[in-house]
Amino acid sequence: LLVSKDLGKHLLEVEDLLQKHGLLEADISAQTERVQALNAAALKFSELEGYQPCDPQIICNRVNHVQTCLEELGELAGKRRKELEDSRQLWAFFQEMEEAEAWIREKEQILAAKTCGRDLSSVLTLTNKHKSMLGELGSRRALLHQAMKRGEQILAKKRFSPGGIQEKMREVRLRWKKLEEVTGLHQQRLQEALNFFQFSAETDDLVAWLQDTYRIVSSDDFGHDDYSTQALLRKHRAVVEEVEKHRAAVLALRKQLALLAPEHRQGVDVQIRVVEVEQLYGEVAEVAVLRQQWLQDALAVYRMFSEVHACEVWVDEKEQW
Repeated sequence: LLVSKDLGKHLLEVEDLLQKHGLLEADISAQTERVQALNAAALKFSELEGYQPCDPQIICNRVNHVQTCLEELGELAGKRRKELEDSRQLWAFFQEMEEAEAWIREKEQILAAKTCGRDLSSVLTLTNKHKSMLGELGSRRALLHQAMKRGEQILAKKRFSPGGIQEKMREVRLRWKKLEEVTGLHQQRLQEALNFFQFSAETDDLVAWLQDTYRIVSSDDFGHDDYSTQALLRKHRAVVEEVEKHRAAVLALRKQLALLAPEHRQGVDVQIRVVEVEQLYGEVAEVAVLRQQWLQDALAVYRMFSEVHACEVWVDEKEQW
C-alpha cells in the first residue's frame, strides 16, 4: 500500500486515497507503540546475568532490525502522504480550472444572447445588470489569479509532467482574455445605445416644446384693447427669449449626432428627425417674429383708438360749453 503508484485520477479519488492512508497511518502508529513495548521487554533479556535463554547480541540485532523496519515504514508513510497531498493539489487545480472554464462559457452565452435594449429604460436596466457582471468579473479575476499562482507552484515542484498543467493554464488564460474582450465590446455597445436613446429622448422633448411653443406663437389672439394687448406682448417677449435660448440646443443637434456610433447616426430616421427639428424651430422663430410685429401693430392701433377717443371726449366737452 505504501509503495503504490496510484495517486488518483481525479480529486474525489485522491481524497478517498488520503482517507484510507490516514487509517493506515493510525494503524502504523498503534503498532509502533506495541512494537516499542515489545522491544523494551526484549532488551531486558539481553541484560540478564547468569542464565540467558538467548544470546544478548541476537536480541539486540533483532530489536535494531525491527526498529529500523519501523522507521522505514514511517518514512514510506510520510512519503506516500506527501505524494497524495501533491496529487490532491494537482487535481484541485484542474478542478478550479474546469470551474473557471464553465463560468466563462456561461458568461459568454449570456453576452451572446444579450441585446442593447429597445428604449432608454431598457438600456439603463441592461447597463445596471452589466455593471453587476463587471463586479462579478473582478471577483473571478482575483480567484483565477490565485489559482494560476497555485499552478505555478505545482510546476515549480517538478513532481508532475508540466505539459498538461501549462496547456490548461494557457487555454484558460486565452478564454478569459476573450471573455474580457467580449465584455468590453458589449459595454461599448451599451454605452453607444445609451447615447443614442438619450439623444432621441432629448430630441423628442425638444420637439414637444417646439410644438407647444408653435401653438402659442401662432395664436390669433391680439387682445381687445390697449391693456390686454400690452399683457400679451409682455408674455410673447418672454416666449421669444425662451425660443432664443433653445437656439443653441437646436444647433448642437448636428454635433451630437456626429458623436453617435455609425450604426445609429447613419440611420435615415434619426437624420430626418434632426432636419424636422431644425425646420420646426425655424418656423417657430419666424412665426414668433411675425406675432411680435402683429402685437406691436395691434397695440399701436389700440393706442390710436384711445387717442381718438380722448379727442372725441375733449371735443364733446368743448361743444357743451
